[in-house]
Amino acid sequence: MKLLSVNVSPPREVRHRGRRVTTGIFKEPVTGRVRLGRTNLEGDGQADLEAHGGPNKAVYVYSVENHRFWEAELSRTDLAPGMFGENFTVEGMGEDDVHVGDVFRVGTARVQVTQPRVPCYKLDLRLGVEGFNARFLKSGRVGFYFRVLEEGEVGPGDPIERVETHPQRMTVRQISDLLYFQPDNVEDAERALAIDALSPGWKESFDERLAKAEALHEAWDGWRTFVVAHKRPESETITSFYLEPEDGKPLPSYRPGQFLTFKLDIPGQAEPVLRTYTLSAGPGDPERYRVSIKREPPQDDYASSSNYFHDHVVEGSRLQVKAPRGKFFLDLESGRPAVLLSAGVGLTPMVSMLEAAAASGFGHPLWFVHGTRNGREHAMGAHVRRIAAEHPDAHVHIRYSRPDAGDVAGQDYDSTGHVDVDLLKRILPFDAYDFYLCGPTGFMAELYRGLTALGVPEARIHYEFFGPATDLHDRHAKPERAAALEAVTGQIEVQFARSGVTVHWEPECDTILELAEKHGLSPDFSCRSGICGTCESTVVSGEVHYVEEPTAEPDDGNALICCSRPATNLVLDI
Repeated sequence: MKLLSVNVSPPREVRHRGRRVTTGIFKEPVTGRVRLGRTNLEGDGQADLEAHGGPNKAVYVYSVENHRFWEAELSRTDLAPGMFGENFTVEGMGEDDVHVGDVFRVGTARVQVTQPRVPCYKLDLRLGVEGFNARFLKSGRVGFYFRVLEEGEVGPGDPIERVETHPQRMTVRQISDLLYFQPDNVEDAERALAIDALSPGWKESFDERLAKAEALHEAWDGWRTFVVAHKRPESETITSFYLEPEDGKPLPSYRPGQFLTFKLDIPGQAEPVLRTYTLSAGPGDPERYRVSIKREPPQDDYASSSNYFHDHVVEGSRLQVKAPRGKFFLDLESGRPAVLLSAGVGLTPMVSMLEAAAASGFGHPLWFVHGTRNGREHAMGAHVRRIAAEHPDAHVHIRYSRPDAGDVAGQDYDSTGHVDVDLLKRILPFDAYDFYLCGPTGFMAELYRGLTALGVPEARIHYEFFGPATDLHDRHAKPERAAALEAVTGQIEVQFARSGVTVHWEPECDTILELAEKHGLSPDFSCRSGICGTCESTVVSGEVHYVEEPTAEPDDGNALICCSRPATNLVLDI
């Protein structure tokens, strides 16, 4: 194994698709010896410090054997060292020969393999080949990153010596293929998590996979009959329903903030109605679930189902229910303080989160901030204050927009007005919070934009939202959440055939539905979670990847665009 070339470059600005892009991918070979520090090579730089550089990605390594492969594949003769954005062009270090966690000596430095590369559109830009990043990933010839264990000097011609082989012996290709092409391989995901050197972002992806597999294993398939054990009014508009399984078997737990899906036979409806309602109790009770439902006004999409619950569902009623699911939940392992922000019936997941935090003993401060009109519409107020009184880490602030004459300031509510950023700046001590949002669209949009304007990273703002994403925040702003798959599919083409619209996949969009909405289209949808099937669309050509496995089963040749992204160039009959 040998270091053939050391390649560096400061970021520079280039034009791509009519806009200016700053990138450090244009690496050039250097002569002589170069200082290798903990986060970078001397003279090198990165434009996107989230995706490149830093302690776990100090050096990107690519082999000359891969250069030769791509020269043949692309009929090119110009793939010089650094062409793939690599810092080290090496010999004899293929993806099938190097394991994540292996330690090497190069020059006077000691380095360790941390992860495969995640390709993005800038690789297309560098090579001038549209869609190359997808070909690159599928080839398995992705290269890998080093972290620096001991700083030193390196130079062309240095031998590279493997001084430690990681005991898991999972190659770079195995780890890369595992993440992108083997979503059901739980056994190897567990092996990957045992590699202490694996980068945190990759560990998080495999952790999420295992958590999902565990939840699916515990949960039931399809519909399960529940009996309404109790029906309890919480306010003039919100009622709680306590549900027990008819078969009497223990219930799987869930994550605080997740929801249940109901199939309702509503009088006057030709077909059963599918609706989702958030679990309003903390997990831990193996005998019953609780949902708290607001009676919605007639023009609301949920009016028929909410009125059905209020008017027709009584103690003893039987309901068809699917297992808990949902990506919005409190991360009890984050180690950071949390702020739960809600308005109206948006308090239901927040109560579940508060109860879960109380059961776990908190460990860090948690703020419950809720807004509603007045005491008549305020649900679970006494319950929330009782939890806060019993736990010094819990803090509650209730704000009424139109308090009634009988509402007592300092007892029923703490301030008058709407929950907004100004209120947060006044009541919260400075800290690095995780924010959780749930409520009406206007409430969500104002808080989201206000928090990001204050410099809160997007990755720290979590939300339950079923409207168009463009209503919530400006999708032209670069998100700080970085999912590996988003980068991979950065330049895939998506055609909405009936609308005559063809666009490139935009990694900042979470789903195909969001991409369509961003470009002025209005496909049908309802749940945004793959539950109702409303968004089912015909796939004329191409394939999709589901970011959340749908419960609604699309027909052959169709896809649910609310919970999927393109895996290849895609043509949809939309």
